Amino acid sequence: MTARLQYARKHTRVRTIPMVDDARAMVDMLRNQRDLYRGLRVSLIGAIPVAMVYMPTYELSKAAVREMPQNVLPTSQVASITTGIVCSSVRVPISVIKSRLQTGVCATASEGVAAAVAVGWRGLYVGWPAACVLDVTYALIQFTALEHFRSVGLALSGGRQLTTAEDSLIGFMTGAVTAVCTEPIDVIRLRLQTQQRGSGRDFGYTGLVDGLAKAARQEGVVALWRGGFGPLR
Repeated sequence: MTARLQYARKHTRVRTIPMVDDARAMVDMLRNQRDLYRGLRVSLIGAIPVAMVYMPTYELSKAAVREMPQNVLPTSQVASITTGIVCSSVRVPISVIKSRLQTGVCATASEGVAAAVAVGWRGLYVGWPAACVLDVTYALIQFTALEHFRSVGLALSGGRQLTTAEDSLIGFMTGAVTAVCTEPIDVIRLRLQTQQRGSGRDFGYTGLVDGLAKAARQEGVVALWRGGFGPLR
């Protein structure tokens, strides 16, 4: 749902709260439930390599920074940036195929792969700069917020171990903050990966900054949060 909401282009400036439009669109999408699972197999396959590098990269980066002599670098932030860059290199090819499947640009995964590699290996990394910025920003905000909320939780609890409910609340708050902050980048990232020049479905974006500016100007700033209802989980 999120991908299709982000892909949908408003030809007039959005004047309502994005979540209201998203909720209405989601109700319409529920009428064709098969489409809700488009790209699921690609997502499951892609989750394996990403999971294998995500937390290990973060923990190894933290350990490496801490072991640096006379280290003055912010450990969590440096580890977050490293994690985002490494993960984006693994995630982008899967993301390109999945996004095109979910938005209906390609009918099958094999068609998506064939269309991407037809222009060389760069076809699998279309929109990589935006995806890299997204992953770095996401990891930076997520881990910073998580550690902050945990420290606040421990301070409020008097140093005792947090309960499952408290950990869940911290996780929800972390996810909400991260999603709200990164949603505009994610919207443009998806549109960059799915636009096809000359096919009538080209947004005309040349990059992340250009996409943010054009979307805000043509559809209104609030349009950058289309699909934000989905990531708040």
